[in-house]
Amino acid sequence: MGTTITATNYQVNLLDPGDLYTAGYWLFDLKLGKNIRFAKKRLNVGVDIYNLFNNDAIRGIQSTFPADGTGVTWNTPNTLLSPRFMRLQMQFDF
Repeated sequence: MGTTITATNYQVNLLDPGDLYTAGYWLFDLKLGKNIRFAKKRLNVGVDIYNLFNNDAIRGIQSTFPADGTGVTWNTPNTLLSPRFMRLQMQFDF
């Protein structure tokens, strides 16, 4: 006669939602643009820079603790702020 053994993993919330927050952060985005008009035509050039000062703040943390004590460590960062990046644009109206 065969015996089947199954294991169940539980994740337990140590705090209620909203009890613990990470440090606050701020973003600084910059948009520069220039309209150039000539011969009844218009050229619009610009650049957008997101996260200008390259802030690497933590946006999310591991909020559960595995009951079996394996794997994930509670309160470790799992989401960071997006890195600095830029977007160039050009529009020509005629």
